[in-house]
Amino acid sequence: MSNTVISSSHRTYKPVYNQIRVPDIPKKAPKVTEANFFIPKVDEYNLLVTRNYKVSQLKKICKYYKEQNRQLHFELIGGEVTTIPGFEEILRTIADYNASIIVYTNGSRTIRWWEEAREYLEGVVITYHPLTMDEEHLFEVIKTLKGHCTIDLNIAGIGGQVVELGKVADRLRELFNDNAQQSIYDVNITVKTMYKKFLGNNHEQQDPFYEYTQDEIKILQRPGVIPRPPEPQAEEDTTPQEQEHERFWATEFLYEDGSVKYVQSHQIINEGLNSFKGMKCELGYDGINIDMNGEIISSWCGAKNFGNITQIESWDLPKTETICPHEFCNNLNDISITKTL
Repeated sequence: MSNTVISSSHRTYKPVYNQIRVPDIPKKAPKVTEANFFIPKVDEYNLLVTRNYKVSQLKKICKYYKEQNRQLHFELIGGEVTTIPGFEEILRTIADYNASIIVYTNGSRTIRWWEEAREYLEGVVITYHPLTMDEEHLFEVIKTLKGHCTIDLNIAGIGGQVVELGKVADRLRELFNDNAQQSIYDVNITVKTMYKKFLGNNHEQQDPFYEYTQDEIKILQRPGVIPRPPEPQAEEDTTPQEQEHERFWATEFLYEDGSVKYVQSHQIINEGLNSFKGMKCELGYDGINIDMNGEIISSWCGAKNFGNITQIESWDLPKTETICPHEFCNNLNDISITKTL
């Protein structure tokens, strides 16, 4: 009989993002709700939001969750969300409610812009596209942000360039040698496998975009967070040291025989561990998503819909878990949602 996964849940060292799962957090501390807000760059919806209610609706969201005794953590995404008109006001509005902010970006804004924006940010997730972005500018952006917020860096694994991109990742990691807030053992820097994007809500297959060589596959499978060297122990101390690093940026898989496996997020799909069909998924408990049309949904798989952002007073958090209907969970945010048998 195979050893079956009976639960999976995300683990991270970031102070706010998942504090409800940190063992020593006080019981009365607000639970964290992660709000992924997709802000489109140019379309009719965006013009409506920009002119009429973008900031006011953010205030309503923050007020709603405050009344539920929940700490909001916003993740702001889009085509290139930092170029949205009025984006700086969005950052200030969220910060006024003591909600934390992570921005997903290609890092293309000027160094001066990042110097001003970093004061509002808990973290920045940068996706570096070597075919379209200047490598020197990337390094300058990382130097500007490090020490002010948490940095997560994804490098698009372009076929034929992966070996060189692995060297770029190593040089970027060296920038954190002198960083007290986020050391080289805390920063996640990943050369990511590129997968084909299938039209529609496809959860049945996942095929690599490139035919990678064996040397490239080895680099793509490297952990994004490198292991921290063990501390030297006194001769009389024979207690094994716990490897805390394995839980950083990782999802915990608990098996029916009691064993536990920690897998860093980007490796879950690579290892084929993203099949949760039939399991109970806590959609809407750990977070919500606001899509490019303003629809408030429980996750990027779209299993639950709570209405549009303009009618936020009329919806509530779900009362029961959702049975996963999909063969594969192909979104890293969805994968991190707690699931149980």
